[in-house]
Amino acid sequence: MITPDTLAHLAAERRQKLGLSQAELAELAGVSLSFITKLEAGRANPGFRQLNQVLDAVGLTLSINPKS
Repeated sequence: MITPDTLAHLAAERRQKLGLSQAELAELAGVSLSFITKLEAGRANPGFRQLNQVLDAVGLTLSINPKS
């Protein structure tokens, strides 16, 4: 099962691979720096919109598929 913490970890890894600071990611995603800091530390409870904004900013997508 994928949790918000797992997605946050993937986004943080991708941010680092892209050479972005947390502040740069926050600006690209249209969210606050404190949100990015809390998200990456596992202390945020992101809504779908905010999480999608962050994932989009680092070039990741979230898709939902039916179970096999």
